[in-house]
Amino acid sequence: MYSELITELEEKLQILKVEHRALDQRLVELEKHLSMTPEEHVEAARIKKQKLKKKDEMSAIESRLHELKEQGE
Repeated sequence: MYSELITELEEKLQILKVEHRALDQRLVELEKHLSMTPEEHVEAARIKKQKLKKKDEMSAIESRLHELKEQGE
């Protein structure tokens, strides 16, 4: 049971990391513009919020994984 849950959480963590990197890359692209359009400002703000949410999710999963691995020892 623990090993299945750990595997599932590790997979979810990897997906979140990939998504977070993709958002970061898009944000970098937007911020390279000398002058962003209003739509790009909105998109940049949305991306920053999404990145924070994903970072929070990653932290929660990492904490849960740590707990599970300690219990399994």
